[in-house]
Amino acid sequence: AIKQGKVLATKILAGSMKGDDFSEFIRLHLVPTLQAGDVVIMDNLNSHHREEIKEMIEAVGARVEYLPISSPDFNPIEMMWSQIKSLVRKVRTTTVESLYKVIEIAVNLIDASFLTNWFAKCCYCT
Repeated sequence: AIKQGKVLATKILAGSMKGDDFSEFIRLHLVPTLQAGDVVIMDNLNSHHREEIKEMIEAVGARVEYLPISSPDFNPIEMMWSQIKSLVRKVRTTTVESLYKVIEIAVNLIDASFLTNWFAKCCYCT
């Protein structure tokens, strides 16, 4: 999860993220970083539309907005993933542990100015 100028929360897991995994991520990692008035923008993945997700976010005074269907150009996190994947491909890891470490390093290398620029490119106020 990102906001202008800051990576808010991350979670790495083996395999694809399922609905319960996403719910846990929201509850344990994202919600504690949110403040009243924040807006959480999500794409249209089924697990993003679970009522419990919206309730957890709204319970802290934030609100949820959904992107139009098939609109990755309005999703700045897609640009972050592109950069992370690029580094991961360059560093040929041989173990899951080393892959996790490379991902962690890649996230830490994301400069606040990158995030600001990605939000601007996606037409969000900066």
